[in-house]
Amino acid sequence: MKYRLINHKTKHFSAKYLQGIYDLSNGSNEHVYGCVPNGEIGISVILNGESHTKTEDGWLKQPAISVYGLVNKVQFHRMSPNYHEINLGFSPHYLQLFLKHRLHAISKTQATDLLDLVKKDEANKLFENLFHCKNDDEVVEKIEDFLRCNLLYEELDRRILAAHQMITEKTIWNVEDLSSLLNISSTTLRNLFKEQVGISPKDFIKIQRIKKALDYKEHSEESLTQLAYYLKYFDQAHFIHDFKDSIGLSPKQYFSNTKLTFDFYNFQRWSYDSFATTKNRL
Repeated sequence: MKYRLINHKTKHFSAKYLQGIYDLSNGSNEHVYGCVPNGEIGISVILNGESHTKTEDGWLKQPAISVYGLVNKVQFHRMSPNYHEINLGFSPHYLQLFLKHRLHAISKTQATDLLDLVKKDEANKLFENLFHCKNDDEVVEKIEDFLRCNLLYEELDRRILAAHQMITEKTIWNVEDLSSLLNISSTTLRNLFKEQVGISPKDFIKIQRIKKALDYKEHSEESLTQLAYYLKYFDQAHFIHDFKDSIGLSPKQYFSNTKLTFDFYNFQRWSYDSFATTKNRL
């Protein structure tokens, strides 16, 4: 699998609203990979081939143009040979500016067809435009046009912006503390997250904690104990529970697999074969 970032900072709307533009492609062989919960949500445009998402009932085909993300557990995708996808990555509170509070309609376990969320002609236009692009500059230009035409309103709730910054940058990982700093009730904070982020503040905090844990470079028993306290868990048992619930492996099992840690540090994705082999040893 080839995975690369396309520079989107040269355009106003793309630079303001996107976390990144990602180009994913595959060679002549099928490839299965795992994605970690990371607090982002994306618009996926499959330009060639098919993608299937692993569910409890088997492999579910992904729509050609879809919205996915905000998963709270590792999710596996199967790419067909000669697969090609362009992905628009958003922080959830920015995507909701284009969906008008429809984040609640987005599945947390599988992709949601973009045709169900925006005007069908706009979604189809995005696909057609990207399909005919010959280089990265054209890709960014067409995405800029899509964002410009589909932005419903520009004003974000400053409380959500502040909460997002506190969680992701200042590591304030207690809902009551967040509510107090924002001078609102915890109930109001939960309602704001439900409307404008799509998940609860507690779940978003959990995702950010595990994301930071996966970036940790020291893997000894002692360092993992220190990591639990760095992440502000009350004890190591709580950290292990959250990690295993999100990733499917204990911290010790994950960090002892050099292939998985290498893949994550470099691609933020895991080879299914390496993951499955480790999981089968549980």
